[in-house]
Amino acid sequence: MSDPLKFERAGDDERINLAVGQPSIDLIPKKMLQTAAARAFNNAPEHAFNYGDPQGEPIFRAALALFLQGQGQTNARAESLFLTGGNSQALDFVCERFTQPGDVVLVEDSTYFLALQIFKDRGLNIVGLPYDADGIELPALINAIETHKPRLLYTIASFANPTGLSLAEARRAEIARLSKQHDFIVAADEAYQLLHFEKPAPKSFSHFLTDGNILCLGTFSKILAPGLRVGWLEVSEALMPRLLASGWVNSGGAINQMASFIVTDCLQQGAQALHLSTLRHTLAARAAVMQSALKANLSELATWTAPEGGYFFWLRLADSINTDDLVAPASRASVGFQPGNFSSANGHHPNYLRLSFAAYGVTEIETGIQRLRTVLRQH
Repeated sequence: MSDPLKFERAGDDERINLAVGQPSIDLIPKKMLQTAAARAFNNAPEHAFNYGDPQGEPIFRAALALFLQGQGQTNARAESLFLTGGNSQALDFVCERFTQPGDVVLVEDSTYFLALQIFKDRGLNIVGLPYDADGIELPALINAIETHKPRLLYTIASFANPTGLSLAEARRAEIARLSKQHDFIVAADEAYQLLHFEKPAPKSFSHFLTDGNILCLGTFSKILAPGLRVGWLEVSEALMPRLLASGWVNSGGAINQMASFIVTDCLQQGAQALHLSTLRHTLAARAAVMQSALKANLSELATWTAPEGGYFFWLRLADSINTDDLVAPASRASVGFQPGNFSSANGHHPNYLRLSFAAYGVTEIETGIQRLRTVLRQH
């Protein structure tokens, strides 16, 4: 069992806490959601307030498929979609349905730190994989498959948390092929798939559903509002029955039924697509500000690659530095970051840190980087 973690939000204290990987309040379209909720409650059929279709109501899945098609995922189909409570719930559900305690899960050696907690809670053995600018290194993956016989591979394939990197399309295709050849599941966490700044991300893993054992995890937490707790799994016809055979799904019906009707309204009215366009521009502007602030303040202290989408910068400091040791001094300087060891399956990144540009506006980002410079120069 994992230990509890302290829940943090931007604005909880006086710090500019660049560790927080959540959208700032101004990025959540409150008025749009209020309007959508009113329409959803007023126009919803009576069965909307009852147990829902375990896969998610057809009206939700149809609207979501059309939205995804409009975002370039041209093969999206309502029958391949499954309503979830967001990617955290979906990932735990995937572990429940497709793994057993003692199984091996492969991950990028820098990955979402709370996914690691989910895997530990499920009793899985975590093996980290090396990566380069194009994502997971395939020779290392093949060696890990032969050595560990994994049941699951978890990847954040686009604008990854924490690295900001994207897995090259050719490697996605090869991973799909390997999953079928060696009979393991690929859980592709696509939380940031649609959050590109200019050039779109490589093709979603959904394009390879029939080429391998693929489950794509999508969420409205990053593109609409985390508090809705609405997301989706996109799976092949072969894997869908395994999801639908879940006892708690069949007992409780659709996950987050009523919230899915609110999201359906946002999709049908075109409000989600319009908001996503605005969101991309805002996040791109914040990333540009952080890039400029980093160059002005930390260019002699750290190296990094500017992300092309998503939420995060991943900074490498001198090898002699352990960023765990800088958390407390940074807090005293009213700034926060996530140390690299949080994100590593193998403890390989003590001299790295993650910064988010999603939770704060331009002025706070600039001030936060200046404060971080002071901390790094003093230590």
